[in-house]
Amino acid sequence: MVKGWKFVGEVKRGRKECLAIKCIVAVPDLKEAKAIASKKLIGADEITATELSRAQIKALYLKEGDVRLTSPKCP
Repeated sequence: MVKGWKFVGEVKRGRKECLAIKCIVAVPDLKEAKAIASKKLIGADEITATELSRAQIKALYLKEGDVRLTSPKCP
């Protein structure tokens, strides 16, 4: 059962190196989660979404409705 979503936005244009921003949204509804993530990842050239389970959300110490931003390295 999906409990949340992880979105990774990559910004490539005008940069020597890729810039990535990861947005974890603890909302089970994909449409609602996309709306929240799109406001956080403005300007991203590409956004990918991945389902997160209840256990993964719990391991990140998030509760329903929480949003967390981080900056992982680009592939």
